[in-house]
Amino acid sequence: MSTTFHIYRLQQVDTQIDKVNKRLREIQRIIDDNRDLKRAKVRAQKAKLAQEETAKILKKAENNVKAQHLQIEQTESMLYGGSVKNPKEIQDLQQKTESLKRHLSTLQDVQLEAMVAHEEKVEAFNKTKRALKKLRAELIQQNSELGGEETVLKQEKDRLLKERAAALPDIPAEMLNTYNKLREAKNGFAVVSVVDNSCSACGAMLTSAQQQNARTTLAYCPSCKRIIYAG
Repeated sequence: MSTTFHIYRLQQVDTQIDKVNKRLREIQRIIDDNRDLKRAKVRAQKAKLAQEETAKILKKAENNVKAQHLQIEQTESMLYGGSVKNPKEIQDLQQKTESLKRHLSTLQDVQLEAMVAHEEKVEAFNKTKRALKKLRAELIQQNSELGGEETVLKQEKDRLLKERAAALPDIPAEMLNTYNKLREAKNGFAVVSVVDNSCSACGAMLTSAQQQNARTTLAYCPSCKRIIYAG
């Protein structure tokens, strides 16, 4: 079999995958197009933002406590390290240490309050996520026909992806690169067949020589520039 056959076969598989993906997206849109679901999503998003805000507040409180601990350690190091001999300076350091520790207690209270508030927001967010997941499951069950179709489509997609993977080794890397670029530029259709002596994509008439080339080598439609395949 020619290389052009393998790339044409890859196009056929990719086209089927595209169709499956399109229908899967349609099914998801139908399932998601529900007012209750939309409201549940909004609640979950708001709860997520609230959780993120309390996380920032808690982080700031934790950093303040750490900084205060460090300041106390530095002051006590000066106080008990023996470097300070003057009684007045020692007394000042003792008073400073006591003041720092009192403020540390206040900062720890703030940290505790922030921790409690964050835990509440985390639980609230988790609750909205559970509710959203439950509602999704209920909607899928309600749309049992769509759910069944979705399952079949996913199985078909898995089969096609395996078929696609098996086809890739037969295609040179340079040709595959060209194919991928054309797929992106030509709305998913990089390789088209020759039908009634013309390009099946744009209808341009092809000469006998062009059709012969399409059977043996990598040939392009002179009009739409897609790869043409003549079996």
